[in-house]
Amino acid sequence: MSPENTGNLLDNVMTSIHASGSTPEVLDVGTANQRFRTSFPGNYKAVVDPSAGVLMADKCLKTLQSLFLNNGGRVLDGWPVTSITPGETVELRGPKGRVKAKAAVLCPGPWAGPLLGSLGVQIPVRVEKIGVYYWKVRDPKTPVFTFIDLSCSDNHFYALPDFEYPGYMKLCYHAGLRTDPDERDKVDMSTVQRRTEGYVKKFFPCLEPKPSVVESCMYTITPDNNFVLDKHPKYQNLVFGAGFSGTGYKIAPACGEALAKMAMGLQPQLDFSSFTLGRFYRSKI
Repeated sequence: MSPENTGNLLDNVMTSIHASGSTPEVLDVGTANQRFRTSFPGNYKAVVDPSAGVLMADKCLKTLQSLFLNNGGRVLDGWPVTSITPGETVELRGPKGRVKAKAAVLCPGPWAGPLLGSLGVQIPVRVEKIGVYYWKVRDPKTPVFTFIDLSCSDNHFYALPDFEYPGYMKLCYHAGLRTDPDERDKVDMSTVQRRTEGYVKKFFPCLEPKPSVVESCMYTITPDNNFVLDKHPKYQNLVFGAGFSGTGYKIAPACGEALAKMAMGLQPQLDFSSFTLGRFYRSKI
């Protein structure tokens, strides 16, 4: 969804849908409101992607871990890395011992700044705590659909179907408040929740106006909202991926494959050169 005066945002969406081999459906706001039980004003219009879907995170992660284990991997849960010693052999230490390897791939998420900084890699990221809200569906005629509102100048609202908690749609704002990843529970998210409640009350009469389930997550955000895949400037057997800005899960297999090949000294199948860390510093050289 988007107001008709927001430039070519929806045109770009339609171009992307066409490029993926599907045909978008354009809806006037009245048709969209009737179909999806929403209440957007007359200056909005909608584009429907019939090929879109939802990734079930728990099932995807379980599958990836199973593949990893079946190929000889070990999963060490609940083991934060306390130190990394680079060299011809990389040593990682944590409370359960140490691991040595010919190469290492580091994907430290919200801890990317301090962990990579300890290795002399300065990555410009900020960490935000994100409010995750689930709203009871009160109109039984509400269909299953995913949703993005492109009208916000600073970010966007999005919604997912009631799959995680049956009968409760997930609707969130795609931004939050700065936080220390070790202290995120201390961040007061009431302003973000009130903003989201106001949005639901205004545009989603099919939902209860107060969230029934309140959770949170963290985003690690780069200045251009694009991720970083790169090698340590000195130790080529040390590669890292970070700063996925709230979108990394959807492209994790492609990025994981690229990082694995980089760690083995191979060229990734896709060109990831525009996602190196150096893009943030070229203008300063």
